[in-house]
Amino acid sequence: MSYHSPVDLEAPTVTEPARRSAPPSVHVVAVLAYLAGLALVVAGVGVWAVSFDAGRSVDLSGYPRAVADLGQVDLATAAVTAFVGLLVMVLARKLQRGRQWVRVLVVVASAFAITTTLYNGLVGTGDTNALFGFVFPVIFVVLLNLTAARSYFSRRAYRSSPSSGPAR
Repeated sequence: MSYHSPVDLEAPTVTEPARRSAPPSVHVVAVLAYLAGLALVVAGVGVWAVSFDAGRSVDLSGYPRAVADLGQVDLATAAVTAFVGLLVMVLARKLQRGRQWVRVLVVVASAFAITTTLYNGLVGTGDTNALFGFVFPVIFVVLLNLTAARSYFSRRAYRSSPSSGPAR
């Protein structure tokens, strides 16, 4: 009967545990998207309420001009605004859950917003919304391209693809 010395035994390999939640950079982008979606839903409900009041012939002359002008907006615009808000919140959740296609969509949309804002500011009319057209999209592109975020999405995409299993 022979005994193995502790030196003869192989040390168990320690692997990095699988990440269960998104890295902080992805959470920041998702939370900002949740807030933007919530703002759109609230705006849609607000537009509907003002247009509903205008339809009942409420005198809006005491309100600021912007509120009085909203009285001319119909229910369809309010519904589309609220729907887009809900869609943004659903996409934020998909982003948080690690869907690569949403990451690509956000990066492409952000690049488009940056390009459009720069074009309008430099060549076009000069009217830009620097915060939503440039600052936030740059933050989104940077945060979604950090090493932790890219590895999170690539691991999720690899794990969820049907052909990722061993070849048979």
